Amino acid sequence: MAASAHRDELLEQIRALPLEDRDYIEAALVREAYEQGRRTDTPEELAEIVQRASNALSERSTGFSRTESIARARAVVEAMRPRKP
Repeated sequence: MAASAHRDELLEQIRALPLEDRDYIEAALVREAYEQGRRTDTPEELAEIVQRASNALSERSTGFSRTESIARARAVVEAMRPRKP
């Protein structure tokens, strides 16, 4: 039972972290699982990834340029600033 309690404590500590730290931990664990062969994608998952990437690359007119993306991000930041306490 001690191992389970210890795991629960660790999980609570991770949940208390800021979201960007939690995302970093998750990405590192997933990358490690792939590298060690504990996680693999099914052929269906790989096909969907390839299809989505192909669609995104072939339809460049639907994407945003770097300049547009930066402008959109700045607009969101400016809109959020007045809301901060």
